[in-house]
Amino acid sequence: MAASIDQLSRLTLVNSVYQIPNSNDKAYGKWLPEPSYKVISQDPQLDKLLKPLGGSMRLIQCLYDGSKLISSNSLIDKKFSTPGSRWNSELRCAPVPGEKDAIDLTLTFKLTEGLAKSSGFAVAFDFTNWSADNYLMVPASVYNGNRNNVVFRDYATGLDRSNLYKKDIQLTTNDLPQLSPETGKISRVEVSTCNATTPAICFYNKKLRHAFILLAEQGTRIGNRIIDNGLIIEENLDRSCATLVISAPGVRERKPEFIGFSKSPDRGIDWRTGDKLTMHLRMYCFKTPDIPGLFEKFMSVRKAVTGVNHPRNLIPFSEITRLMTNDIDNRFFSGKDYQFYCPENANWISFGWIGGLMNTFPMLALGDKKHLDRVTSTFDFAIPRAQGKSGYFYGALNFDGKNFGREGYDEFPEICLTRKNGDVLFWMIKQFELLKVQGRANSIRPEWEMNIKRLAQAFVNTWRNDGQWGNFVNIQTGEVAVYNTTSGASAIGGLALAAQYFKNPEFMKVAKEAAEFYYTRDFVRLGMTTGACADILQNADSETAAGFMTSLMALYEVTGDAKWLELSRNLANLCATWVVSYDYELPPDTELSKLGAKLAGVVWASTQNKHGAPGFCTSSGDPLFKIYRATGDLRYAELMRDIIHAHAEGIQPNGEITERLTYCDADSRGSRGTGGKTGWNELNGILMAMELPGIYLRTDKDELIVFDHVEAKIIKRNKYGVVLEVRNNTKYDALVTILAENNSQAKQLLGYTAFLNWQKLEVRSGESKTFITNLTGRIQNSFLPKQSAEF
Repeated sequence: MAASIDQLSRLTLVNSVYQIPNSNDKAYGKWLPEPSYKVISQDPQLDKLLKPLGGSMRLIQCLYDGSKLISSNSLIDKKFSTPGSRWNSELRCAPVPGEKDAIDLTLTFKLTEGLAKSSGFAVAFDFTNWSADNYLMVPASVYNGNRNNVVFRDYATGLDRSNLYKKDIQLTTNDLPQLSPETGKISRVEVSTCNATTPAICFYNKKLRHAFILLAEQGTRIGNRIIDNGLIIEENLDRSCATLVISAPGVRERKPEFIGFSKSPDRGIDWRTGDKLTMHLRMYCFKTPDIPGLFEKFMSVRKAVTGVNHPRNLIPFSEITRLMTNDIDNRFFSGKDYQFYCPENANWISFGWIGGLMNTFPMLALGDKKHLDRVTSTFDFAIPRAQGKSGYFYGALNFDGKNFGREGYDEFPEICLTRKNGDVLFWMIKQFELLKVQGRANSIRPEWEMNIKRLAQAFVNTWRNDGQWGNFVNIQTGEVAVYNTTSGASAIGGLALAAQYFKNPEFMKVAKEAAEFYYTRDFVRLGMTTGACADILQNADSETAAGFMTSLMALYEVTGDAKWLELSRNLANLCATWVVSYDYELPPDTELSKLGAKLAGVVWASTQNKHGAPGFCTSSGDPLFKIYRATGDLRYAELMRDIIHAHAEGIQPNGEITERLTYCDADSRGSRGTGGKTGWNELNGILMAMELPGIYLRTDKDELIVFDHVEAKIIKRNKYGVVLEVRNNTKYDALVTILAENNSQAKQLLGYTAFLNWQKLEVRSGESKTFITNLTGRIQNSFLPKQSAEF
């Protein structure tokens, strides 16, 4: 539940104040405590938890002039006064059962007499043992403090040409909320809960090996809507102290936009006698050896305050497959000379990333001649024409057979986003394997294999020459053109699959070297992955995290080495920070609010492109299911289920889907966006419907996970098998895929084509159906008489 204010009908937002302190006051616009402030013990248990980090807590009354904080008074007593008003405050601290490293905080502020305008309250956690080396995260908004080099570039224009081929280039971003990388300069982040996937502020002290997670609610309820809380971090000039703040309401001095900032619409609140505000927080302080340990904890607790979300069953997998197949087929270009699948709303192929040579996979999986012919014509058109001298593919291929650049370096078409080539390698090998399993190996042209092997070798050559794959590569020479991101992470999985397919051990050697390198440099040391998106610069994004997770899972699938499973699981924890963890409540007048949309499971793109989308760009996210299957850890199955159900929230009545399911006020807040349809969301939707089972059942223990938009429950189980009831409450008939297996079967690697053999159960709209499966997972119409008697 969100925080509440009593007597809500009498509260209004305002742009006025009752007192404006002198602007020369040392506290003007600052969240840090005054030098004269003496730490007050708030609660012994709280003090004990904060002590290892040199932390303490303050309660603050805030006064605003418009969106500017003009007074932040630390509260000394439970009862206090301001000009024209008297107040009471209360703090309750409670241990969290079973969690020695956590404490629940409930704070109440009540106006007992008078009036107060343009005001609010905040909870501040001050740390005197601070360092700029500390890792700081606000989920989907700030990673490693966003302490990147800032430049001012137009959208999707790439870096300045002077930065090409520079090995020592710093990670560079457009203007976005950040802690300053320069000592001696103001360092402050002010965002609100609409800027984050989870209302949380987290940090890791590398020197002390101690972590801190602060969880909050969405905001303060006023009438029939919620005003978001603020998430604020401020450092002093020498970075020896920092303050982490949850404010109610959230008042940002500047509003973060898609790029840069604008004037903030945030305001304080007018109060009248009797008004009361309550805030609920949970704080964790715990030891952990590294940044991945922080993500591991976050994965477990991210819903602890906001509570269980409530996904809706809207459209079954089989109907999503039908709709997305139709959408992808509508993108098939039938020209006089060439025919091919377009991944976008234009007659060209943009390779990798948003679907080029990837949207062909589900079409092949359909297994019919029509789609095989269409995919064949796509491969025949694209593969020989788009490959450069080095073996890498150009960024895009026009309908007339001419290559062009589309990655922010349009005048330099020989420069391509590394990630795009990694995607092509990974998905082309998957498609070769798919055709073989389907018994259609003779459809694989030798020249396709030769070209894709050249692509794998190009990655090997660049690795040997440059020691990384950078952000962009030169298609002609194979040189890294823009250095120092995780953009090539998808190539790791591609090389692992290529090593197996082409029986080339060097491909595997490089895949493992690269996995170790990027895992250590980017994930362990920086706590983020970067460089997947050509329309941003080099800030943190969800797409490299998902791509890296997928590649590490590919290493596990090919080698069987559990080391890679564990690393993939760790990257899944990073992916979770990009996924909305709760049912964010939008203003009631917005499109998505009127539709009753549930936004838990929406995936945010990057710290620059502050929008949520239906699913990962671009994959099914199947490693999450594979991690769950291999480890039994339900957190990953639940994350996958959230993502699946959020995808259906974006499908419009005409069967088309756009990439916007956004509650952030920087972009399409509360709207599905414009543009009609988006190819990559068609692709990830059909991939989720194909590559993930609708129902996963363990026949030898009490475990049942439903991913599809149906309900299922176990009626009975015994030594012969399981009786399962499946109900379809959607308006569509469903053909539900079922993977039922025992412990021995679950230990076997799943691979990339297992879905072809999953059993299917037809359940019509409104129907409830009971079926029987034996202990090895085979669906049966009936048991033998002796078996039936026991059921």
